[in-house]
Formats: sequence, C-alpha cells, structure tokens
Amino acid sequence: MDSCLTDRAFTELNDQIINLLDSFSALSMLSSLDIRYPNLEIILRKALRGLMENMDMERCSIFLLQKDQLVNCVGLDWDDVLLDAPEVSLLRQSVSLDASTGEGIMGLAVQTKTLQHCRDCSSDERFKVVPGHAIGSIISVPIFQPGGDVLGVLNVSHPRSCFFNEWHERLLVVYCNCLGQLIINHRLVTQMDREIEKRTSLLMRTLEEVRKVEKGLRESEEQLNLVLEGSNDGFWDWSLVTREIKLSQRWAEILCYTLPEVEQCFQGGTDLIHPEDAPSVRTMISKHLAGSLPHYCLEYRMQTHNGEWKWILDRGKVVEWDDLGRPLRMTGTTTDVTDRRWAEEEKRRLENQLNHSQKMEAIGQLAGGVAHEFNNIMTAIIGYGHLMVMKTEEHSPLRHFAAQILTSAERASTLTRSLLTFSRKQVSNPYHVNVNESIEKMGKLLSRLIREDIEFKTELADARLIIMADDGQLEQVLMNLVTNARDAMPSGGLVFISTGLEELGPESVPSLSSGQTGTFVRISVLDSGIGMDEKTREKIFEPFFTTKEPGKGTGLGLAIVYGIIKQQNGFIRVSSKPREGTEVSLFFPLIQGEGERTEATASSPMKTGTETILIAEDDDDLRRLNRELFEACGYCVIEAANGKEALDLFQEYQNVIDLLVFDVIMPKMNGKEVFEKIRILRPDMRVLFTSGYTGDVLNGSRGIGSEYDFIAKPQPPEELMAKVREILDRPKE
Repeated sequence: MDSCLTDRAFTELNDQIINLLDSFSALSMLSSLDIRYPNLEIILRKALRGLMENMDMERCSIFLLQKDQLVNCVGLDWDDVLLDAPEVSLLRQSVSLDASTGEGIMGLAVQTKTLQHCRDCSSDERFKVVPGHAIGSIISVPIFQPGGDVLGVLNVSHPRSCFFNEWHERLLVVYCNCLGQLIINHRLVTQMDREIEKRTSLLMRTLEEVRKVEKGLRESEEQLNLVLEGSNDGFWDWSLVTREIKLSQRWAEILCYTLPEVEQCFQGGTDLIHPEDAPSVRTMISKHLAGSLPHYCLEYRMQTHNGEWKWILDRGKVVEWDDLGRPLRMTGTTTDVTDRRWAEEEKRRLENQLNHSQKMEAIGQLAGGVAHEFNNIMTAIIGYGHLMVMKTEEHSPLRHFAAQILTSAERASTLTRSLLTFSRKQVSNPYHVNVNESIEKMGKLLSRLIREDIEFKTELADARLIIMADDGQLEQVLMNLVTNARDAMPSGGLVFISTGLEELGPESVPSLSSGQTGTFVRISVLDSGIGMDEKTREKIFEPFFTTKEPGKGTGLGLAIVYGIIKQQNGFIRVSSKPREGTEVSLFFPLIQGEGERTEATASSPMKTGTETILIAEDDDDLRRLNRELFEACGYCVIEAANGKEALDLFQEYQNVIDLLVFDVIMPKMNGKEVFEKIRILRPDMRVLFTSGYTGDVLNGSRGIGSEYDFIAKPQPPEELMAKVREILDRPKE
C-alpha cells in the first residue's frame, strides 16, 4: 500500500516537474520573440507554436478585440506544427469565427474578464459550434494589457472532453498576461518605428531642403559677389544693436585701404566722412531709421588712405526689425563716383563757358548790328563839329559849344568801341609789345586813377616780356582793372601790379587747348579790398553786371577786359574771397624776340593838299561831309553814291584822280570789287577804305585784308586828313 502511494506520488511529482518545465519552455519561447518584427500575425503564430509544443492541445487561436467585436487574428492546429512549415507560409485565411462581446465562450471571457473553461462542449451552452472541427473541451482566456483593459482572447481546445486541468488554466492565465505585454510592446515598437520612420523621413526632407537652401544661398552669394565685382561696388552690413560694421574687400579698396586697416579705422572711431558732408549723412540715415524714407541714398566725400577725398554713392536700407518694429540691421552698397562727379563738374564748367560765350556773342551781335549806323551818325557829328571849330573865331561862344559837342561825341564813340571790343568785333591792330615798358609808361597815368589813401606799387620781372597785343587796348585793360581795384577799397589800401613768366598746360588751366600750352606772360593786379564771394566771381565778366551803386558803374569794364584778352588769345584767372582782397591775373602767350614799332609823330591839326580824290559813300550826310572836309583842306573832290557810280566816274576821270576813298560796304558793288576793277585800268592807283562795320564783317568774303589802308568810322577829321596825306606822300612803287 505504501509502495503504491509512493509510486503515485512520484508520478505526480514527475508530472508536476514536467509541467513546470513545459510552462517555463512556453514562457521562454514567448519572451524570445522579436517584437520589432513588423508582422504581428507571424509573431503570434510563433508564440502559439511554442505553446502547442509544450502543452497537450489540438488547436489554439487568438482573437483580438476591435471595438466590441472579436476578430480572428491567428489560428494554429497540430497539423501545422507537425508540418514544421515557416510561419510566413502558414498565413492563410482563417475560418471566420468572429464574435461579439458576451457572445459564446470567447465573448464571456471578454465580458467577465475571467478565464472560461468548457470541459464538455457537447453539453455546454456557452460553446459555439465550429463547423469542421471536433472540439471536446476548450479554454478561453482574456488577454490583458497593462492597466487591465482586454486586448483579445486566447483559445485552446482538444477533441476530448475534460482534457484540460487546473495546471492548464494557471499556465494560460500567466501566458496571456505575458502575451498581452508582448502585443502592447509590439504595437508601441511598431508605432515608435513608424514615428521614427516618419520623423526620419521628415528629417531627411528637411535636410534635403536645407541642402537646397544652402546651395541656393551659395549660388546667390556667388551671384551677388559676381554682381558686386561686375558693378565695382563695395558692400557693407551694419548691426544697429552692436554697432559692428562688416565691409567687403572692394569697399576697402575704394578708399585705398586694406580690409583690416579700414575696419580698425571704424573700431577706433576715425570718421572718414568729409566734415561738410557728415551732417547730411547723419540726417539722411536718421530719417531712414525713423521710417521717413524708404531707402537711404546719398552722395558724399570720404577720405582715402593717402589723404585725398573721393566722392561715393552710398545706398542702403533696413533689412531686419525686432518684434516692436525697431530696426536691428542695415545693409547697402557703396560706389566710387569720383570720376563721374569730376566729369559732371567739367560738363557744368563747359556749359557755363558755352552759356557765357553765347551771352558774349548775343551782346556782340547786338553791338555789331548797331555799329554801322551809329558810327555813320557819329562820323557826321564829329566831322561837322570840327568844321564848326575851323570856321569860327577862337574866342567865339559857338566854338566852345562845338568843342562840347565833340567831347560828347568822342565819349559816345568810345562807348561804341568798348562794346565792340567786349564782343571782340572791334578791329584790332596787334604788334609786339614789351609789357614792362608799357606798364612803366602808364605808371603816372595809373597812379592818378587812385586816391591818396591807396598805395600804388609795381614789381616787374627782369625778363623781357614780349606779347602780341594792341597797345591801346592793353592800356584800356589796365586802367579798368586799377579803377575796379580803387573802387573795392573805400577805406584805402594797396594796389599792386606785378609781371612774370609761367609755364601752363591743360592740367593747370583746363580751358586751354593743346595748341595754347607753353610759356605765358602774366600781368597781375592785386588789391587789398573787400573781395567777393564765389557767386559774384562767376558773374563779373557778364556785360552790365556790377556791384557798384547806381550811377557809379556801367557793368562793362570787366566785360571789355574779357573781350580784349580773348581777342589776343589770352585768358584771365581771378582769385578772391570776401574781406581778403582780389587778384586778377592776365595771361598772354610769350612771343620770342622783339618786334619794332614806329611811333606816330604828332600831327598838325589838319593836313592839306591839292590832289584829286574820288569819294564813294552810300550815306548822303557822310558823303557831303567828306566833300566839305576835303575841299576845306584844298583837295578836289569827285563823289559817288555807290560802287557802280564810282567805277563809271573813275573811267571818266581816271587820268586826274590821285586817290580813292571808298566805303567798304556799298550797294550795287562793294568797295573792294570796285577797286579790283580799277586796278586793272590803273595798277598804281592808291586807295583808303573806311567803314562803320565791325571787324568780322570786314574780314569776310566781301571785306578787306591787312594789305590795304583802312580807317574805321567814326574818325576825327584830322586823323582822316593825316592818313590821306600819308598815303599820297608815299613814293609810288
């Protein structure tokens, strides 16, 4: 009896050990499954295979809960295990045994959250018959997730009734708890892998976008550098928070610095902006930062490394703001516009010269237009005035009146000559002039022009300064300049005249052409007067411009000086500042060598003669006047009213005529044409041309050259008679 108990106990113990080992093996198999495997069904099949290999069962399956419905996930029977086929090949459509919560044994297990054991399926109402399967007993165990919620059901079955015992129940409860953890872990891992994959994909896309952006930035930077290099512009980046300024290499090169040098200048507080331009720069930037201007754009001067000043065009705008709208960062470009500014300045200077020349030409045209008629009128007045003087007693009141008429007429003639001189239309008689000798001869005359409270000094160069000029016009120029110097010193001062030689070229006087460069004679008139500003200095050569009080100046003095100097191929340079005096320097081309000029001897009041003179003059008054003058001086006169009449009269009286006095411009035939026809008849015939027209008309196609004797209207009768006598007294060629 004891022996039988002992054997039975041993057998039970052995069975328990085997069950324990089987339980351990099944659970070990479950824990060894790779939850990272993507297919949950294959993982669960492996789990069921391990369970069936360690437990006596015919069939097992897992149903997962989806909402309130249990859906067959995976099933396995013993035939599958015996085939030892891979789990992937076992994936086939399972028999549809879906059930709702509370329906059948599976539904009760979910509903009650407890193990349901049907020991005899044939008599248990909870069992739901499965077509095609012989099931004697079945256990349905709920699969829990951490927290107690049901995930699904594990079903194990056997064809025999009452096959499963308490050990099976305990094992399956533990197994399902572990199986629930496995399913949850797989879901978490799968979700995590998907999230990682999603985030990785997003990260990869982001990285790809970043790479594209970086590539685009590099390309944009390269394009910007190419554009900046092509445009020759410098680039700057200014942090308004840290006050740090970043500059490009080209920016430094514009100012002839290296990049570290110019950055050191800014860090050290060195201001390279021109003091006159700095206020406008600060104002413009402040307006832009305040939002008053959409852009910052300004031209100003900056000092280069070698101390010179360059004009730059600076452009920029704010590109970054804080949340309150305050500017944080400003960028821009800098362009060297020095050459353009110089070109614009040169253009303005040339335009001013052109405008000035056009003004001079307009006044000259006006003066030349009235000169002929005015000169004819003045010739008549002066001529008849001299006849009146000749025909009256020395102490007669009429002679005094005639003298006053002649004085006024001479003033009017001088005004006409001044206008023509200013417009460079007055006939000039240039010759070699020794500048120093001319100034010495004029010394007393010039000193009498100034007051006693003004000191007059001269400093003449030792060299012989020879120029080509009209001595009378040079005298007029110096008188005008000394008179202006006197008027500029109401409280006294100094007038200082100096001469010298200077080598000049286009770099020192841009208005000079290449043919005018070389050695120039300089005549300077310096005063210690009130001076003038730049605006006034630019207008001093304009006709009728004056700063003097009404009645004290005509505004023609410096305009006449300008005309005379230009007529002699010279130029003028004026230096002056308010309260610092004025210096006017005249420059004439130096003439190598010295010419000789025969001074005219003093003439008697009237030269007389008995020769026969043919006069051709289209103005009736002048023709009658000349007839009376010549006859009063003893000459025989034949008169003609035009060129054709003069030719006809000469052909009639050619054997008795000794001299021709012809007006240059006449109707029907001009004086030169008549004389050329007369020379064919009498090659030795002498002629004196006279005209009230200006020099540019006389030198045209109808005019006369320097080889002919000429006297301009209006002329005093004694000068006309002296010229006539001088021509007649010449020996015939």
